[in-house]
Amino acid sequence: MVYFSDRYKTCPLCGTALTKTHIVDSHRNACPNPDCDFVDWNNPTPVVAAIPQQEDDVVLVQGIGWPEHWFSIVTGFLERNETPQEGVRREVKEELGLGCQATNLVGVYSFFQMNQVIIAYHVLLEEGEITLDPAELVDHKTISIDKLRPWPSGTGEAVRDWLKTKGIENEPIPFSRPKK
Repeated sequence: MVYFSDRYKTCPLCGTALTKTHIVDSHRNACPNPDCDFVDWNNPTPVVAAIPQQEDDVVLVQGIGWPEHWFSIVTGFLERNETPQEGVRREVKEELGLGCQATNLVGVYSFFQMNQVIIAYHVLLEEGEITLDPAELVDHKTISIDKLRPWPSGTGEAVRDWLKTKGIENEPIPFSRPKK
């Protein structure tokens, strides 16, 4: 697979215009300056995800700008000097306004569409009222665990795997917009 990133036009170290260069097994942006060794490896960004459980329900959230029928689990970028467990607890607190216990690692999932690697956990929410972060979310809903359906990408794969640990194999939600 040949992948050429357009994240940088100039070298972030020396300012020289980057060129497409064949390195290892791919074409990458690299600095042609012989005194600089910058290569844009375009490594995936680590993202943490939480399947937040509240009693016998899972809380799903809707991000700003998403279609009305799209809901997902809580996600966010892992920050510097933060373990994935700390990151997932921080994201749940920021997005839902509730503390939680990071209980079990569900799995690690590639999300090629966004060049991310998702580290997903099942978390138990502390008691209290959900308060959404209005800078990121517009809505939430709760759905009983037995009625939760995975979706065919990214965090949906984590939901599918988590449901399997409970003996539930619900039909995935198709990735299509509802007809008007």
